[in-house]
Amino acid sequence: MQYILCVNNRYFKIDIEDREFLDFLKQSSSEDFPQECVNEKELLQGYIKKTSQLYEKEQQIKELLERLEVDLSKDGV
Repeated sequence: MQYILCVNNRYFKIDIEDREFLDFLKQSSSEDFPQECVNEKELLQGYIKKTSQLYEKEQQIKELLERLEVDLSKDGV
């Protein structure tokens, strides 16, 4: 399966093995990039946005894990 990315009217074919990830990638990119083809600045802005979202999710996961550790230690587990 392939994902096709257009940057400055140049098309790049990217092999993706996981069908669910490919579907997610297509959905996500259509939300982030309304046009079929993007320029470098739009692509970089999209990358920074996604990286920021990933950072926030990782922080939330760390916080949840810390809370779970505290809760488990209270129960003597």
